[in-house]
Amino acid sequence: MASSRGKHYFGKHKMKRGVALISVLTTAIIVALIIGGLYILLTRVFETSRMSGVYATTRDAARGGISYTVSQITGGSFDSLLTGDCPDGTASRPGNCCDLRLTYRLVGVTGEYTNTVTVCLTGYAPQPGFEIEGVAYTRPSPGGKGYVYTIVSEALGPQGSRSRVEAVYVR
Repeated sequence: MASSRGKHYFGKHKMKRGVALISVLTTAIIVALIIGGLYILLTRVFETSRMSGVYATTRDAARGGISYTVSQITGGSFDSLLTGDCPDGTASRPGNCCDLRLTYRLVGVTGEYTNTVTVCLTGYAPQPGFEIEGVAYTRPSPGGKGYVYTIVSEALGPQGSRSRVEAVYVR
């Protein structure tokens, strides 16, 4: 019995507890880095938290609304327009259209202003380089390509200023 007691002593167990503490701290740091990376990925790369932008002029805000909407169309957020439904967070309008309300701020001006972006699925145009058979052939190409969207961005600014930018986007 005395020989088995000699293998386990207080210093040996104390060393193991120190190693466990270091491994827990290392794991916590790695998890924090992963969570921080996911946050940056979602907010900056995918623009999921973009509800309010800062622009120099009302015209820039209207152009920014067009750019943001094009990125949402490219990302597939407006694929539900093909069935006549609007994505979550947007208001439905007649004519296969959706309204998207964005807020923005101007540099050097206090207060937030609104930018209303209207997105309409206008139709389908065959992509260049694809074979067309027959007069009424309008089969959509794979990947949602060839759909024509009309985008109207109307930004309201300070002192009643207003800027309207219209664009046509073919996906």
